[in-house]
Amino acid sequence: MQLLESARRVAARAALFGTLALGAVVAHAPSASAQFPMFTEEVSNHRLTMEGLEKFVTATRNLDALEDESINMENRFEVSENEMPDIGMIASAFESEPLIRDAIGKAGLSSREYVTFLFSMVQTMFTATMVEMGGESAFAQMEAGVLKDNVAFFREHKDEIQRLASELESLADAHGDHDGDDDSN
Repeated sequence: MQLLESARRVAARAALFGTLALGAVVAHAPSASAQFPMFTEEVSNHRLTMEGLEKFVTATRNLDALEDESINMENRFEVSENEMPDIGMIASAFESEPLIRDAIGKAGLSSREYVTFLFSMVQTMFTATMVEMGGESAFAQMEAGVLKDNVAFFREHKDEIQRLASELESLADAHGDHDGDDDSN
């Protein structure tokens, strides 16, 4: 499906920029992560909760149910190859497609909340991985705040989050979506 493939490309690009940003986080310069488009203040201040995670998963399942719908999101992301779409751009694209907007809305989220949660989870997962590599002292040295709270949330619910991620990936695979490879070119 075009929607899931587009979202995966956005997530892959976010991962690339995120990796660069996390180098700065691990080097004890957490404010440097805000210099990257995906780690805006809005993302960095978004607190992850189980309620938010459940809504995000439900919305993602709802989006997956649109698999057989003809939705082309490619032309709605007007960015260059080296540019990262921002939250507003992605949320606007989702809002402009009623099927997508409604699928997300049925889960109790706005398009902007969905994208913000996604970017916040990406930031948290990268940071948690880097902190894990640095050991318990790396977590203890993190500046108090939302990002540290989100890392604690991720660490506490890691098994469940990984199970849900595997479930969502299985749904996408069942519909023939594959990571990163676009054989249509």
